[in-house]
Amino acid sequence: MRPLFSRLQFLLTQNLSANANQSQRFLLMAITINATVGSASANSYITLSDANAIVEGLVPDDDVKAWEAGSTSDDYRNRALYTACQRIDRERFLGARADDTQALQWPRDGVRKPDTYINTYAVGFPFRITTDYYSSTEIPDQIKKAQVVLAVYLQNNVSGIGLSGLEDFQNVQLGSINVTPNLLNGAVGADRVPPLFERYFTGLRISGPGNVAIKRS
Repeated sequence: MRPLFSRLQFLLTQNLSANANQSQRFLLMAITINATVGSASANSYITLSDANAIVEGLVPDDDVKAWEAGSTSDDYRNRALYTACQRIDRERFLGARADDTQALQWPRDGVRKPDTYINTYAVGFPFRITTDYYSSTEIPDQIKKAQVVLAVYLQNNVSGIGLSGLEDFQNVQLGSINVTPNLLNGAVGADRVPPLFERYFTGLRISGPGNVAIKRS
C-alpha cells in the first residue's frame, strides 16, 4: 500500500505544482495597449504615457491617488484602459466608422466637432458659416479624456461596470413601494460611471444625458 500511496502523493504534488505554475504564468501575462488610430487590432484610444499626462492634471481624489500609487503596476493601468475603451465602444456615436477594418468605433466620418464654427462672413461672398468635422484619422480629445477618467475609476473600483443595478438604491421595499435612491454613488444607470465620463460625449453620440435634440415642427 505504501508504494501506491507514495505514487498518489507524487501525482498530487505534481498536479499542484502544475496548477501553481499555470497560475503564475497567467499572472505574468501582461496586456499590450495598441492605440494606433484605425488599426484592425487597436484596443485603446490613448497610450498609457498620454493617459498619465492627463491624470496629472486631475484633482487627487482617492481614485487618482490609487492610480498614481507606486503599488499600482503599469499592467493594471493598461487593463483599466482596455476595459474603459470597451465600455466606450458600447455607445452609439454619430456618423459612421471611417474604415470597415478598424477595431474600434473611432475614427468616424461625418461627425461635426462640437461648438466649432468657422465664420466666413469676412472672407467674401457668399457669406456663410461652415462647420468643422473630425477627419478619418482623428480621435476626439473628449473620447481620450473619457477613457482616462473611466480607467482611473475602474482601477480603484473593479466592479464599477459589472453591477446589478440595486447599488443605486439605499432601500428597495416591495410592500407600499418604498424606493430610496442612493445619491452618493456619483452616477446612476445601467452601470456606474463617473458623471464627467458621460459629459465628455456631448455632441458626439446619438443619445444620452449630455445630448439634447431640437426639432422644428
